Amino acid sequence: MNKLPNHTALKEWSNVIEALGRGEQVILLRKGGIADPSFGVEAERFYFYPTYYHQPSPGAEPQDIVITHWCEVVRTWRVTEAAAIEKLLPFVVLPREAVETRYRFRPGQALHVIAVRTMRLAEPATIRVRPEYIGCRSWVSLEDEIDVTGSVQTIGEDELQFKLGEVDRAIAASAARA
Repeated sequence: MNKLPNHTALKEWSNVIEALGRGEQVILLRKGGIADPSFGVEAERFYFYPTYYHQPSPGAEPQDIVITHWCEVVRTWRVTEAAAIEKLLPFVVLPREAVETRYRFRPGQALHVIAVRTMRLAEPATIRVRPEYIGCRSWVSLEDEIDVTGSVQTIGEDELQFKLGEVDRAIAASAARA
């Protein structure tokens, strides 16, 4: 079995994971969850743990979730200029309001733009939700062993690099205007 070190997973909205899986999105925009004092990339390779914008009320969390994708961090940027938000919107499936909310959350901290190479698991893994996975935090360490053998990159490397070049130019253009 081939697995990721530390069983690290990033909690991300399910619609974002789906967009990453279709190759429509190649970046993540993060500042951390309410339970996170700050945000940082905790692993170079990690699973995506699906979440939803309006989580169920406490006690109504799902008993199981399905892990379908994992990724490798390709590049990161830290954005502090409001002008960058407008430039990043074409690269994400999140609605403008959600991106603006992430940007305004903890105003003294930069927005992390994380470029990822997304991989689809050969076999989705259903895992039991444990109490330590619940709550508004970005990173969790999964107890389950998830095999990444046979995973397939969701878009070709040339397309990924082209999209990352577009993101890089958008961030550079917003920094030049600030």
